Amino acid sequence: MTTEQYQGHSSAQPGTSSPVDDRTYNVLQALTSTLEAIDAYEGYAMDDGGDQVFQRLIADEREHARLLLEELRTRLGTA
Repeated sequence: MTTEQYQGHSSAQPGTSSPVDDRTYNVLQALTSTLEAIDAYEGYAMDDGGDQVFQRLIADEREHARLLLEELRTRLGTA
């Protein structure tokens, strides 16, 4: 994605300042999306009757969430 396509969260409201920098915001958004994906996959897995594809996706997303949470803690100085 080019800079022209994605300007980050701070450009949504010009003239306002955000309490977090763009990089921290991006980590927060990625973590939120990952947690939402886990929730969705868990619902799909319940409906799927035991197929392992969603269990594998859940495991992968949990690892991604762990990495993002670790990064967020580092950025916030609470690691």
